[in-house]
Amino acid sequence: MLTSRRDYLLRIIEEVSRLLARIAFKRRDGDDRQALETVILGFERLFSLEADQIFMLTPDQHFAMLTDDDSPEFSRDKVLLYAALSAEAGAAYAKLGNPAMSRATNINALRFTLRARAMFSAEGLPDYTPKVPGLLEALKAAPLDAETSALLTADAAASQ
Repeated sequence: MLTSRRDYLLRIIEEVSRLLARIAFKRRDGDDRQALETVILGFERLFSLEADQIFMLTPDQHFAMLTDDDSPEFSRDKVLLYAALSAEAGAAYAKLGNPAMSRATNINALRFTLRARAMFSAEGLPDYTPKVPGLLEALKAAPLDAETSALLTADAAASQ
């Protein structure tokens, strides 16, 4: 990978990581709407696209974009940033009384976390990596869909 591309990716990952800290701070202060706006900014930085372009794509397209042509470590870290942003959005939506959006974003967080665990090394995971038990706790109100259940089953089998 070219040094300039590597430096660019490092800057993006560091910037979005700082945004995650800001999101968590805003949520702790009860400013969930501002936290959601910062989540959107994080997605824009992660994809280098405007929000309307990002949200026209499917999660599978997001995953492909995040794992396209980068080293496995950078791909993993970008996928986990996406998962972390989704988990933060899920928590904010829950506090704002929007259970449908909370569930949808938490499902995305769980799927992306599990896919990263299946596809990439678990060595040296970044601090922002979402915790599967916490995501499952947020999703306990209803059964998981077949795709997410299959990812969870495969993850459990790989962990043994």
